[in-house]
Amino acid sequence: MFKVNMVEPPVVYFEDLAEGHEFPTVTKGPMMVGHQVRWAGACDNYESEFHHDEHVAKAAGLPGILLSGPLMASLLLTTVTQWLGRDARLVRFFDQNRGATMPRDTALMNGRVKRKYLESGKAFVELDLSITNQRSEVTTPGSALAEMPRRGG
Repeated sequence: MFKVNMVEPPVVYFEDLAEGHEFPTVTKGPMMVGHQVRWAGACDNYESEFHHDEHVAKAAGLPGILLSGPLMASLLLTTVTQWLGRDARLVRFFDQNRGATMPRDTALMNGRVKRKYLESGKAFVELDLSITNQRSEVTTPGSALAEMPRRGG
């Protein structure tokens, strides 16, 4: 089970971030079947049995249970909102599930400021994102765009 951090994220300002800034890596795991089952229960999504039944997964030609891409995306999205702080407004989030996350894998959430810019009086940051596993394989590349608060309003 993941530890739930009940502390409100701080405010992060546009001026606090520079292009190339790397956010601290957040580690989740080891990922377990229970994470998948709880997530599926919260979403009322039990359709893909290979996500929680090893016999079904192997019968489908898979090496075993695979944790779902939407579960991994939700973990990355939560991490991004923590990195950017409570007053950021996420405008766009994108991810691609390109590799399997298996039970007992570790998921490392990574993010870097690709670009920051002002447009129509608003401050934006573009992020490059990824989830890598303990073998340094990128399983989930992604990106995000967020509107950030500015110091002094």
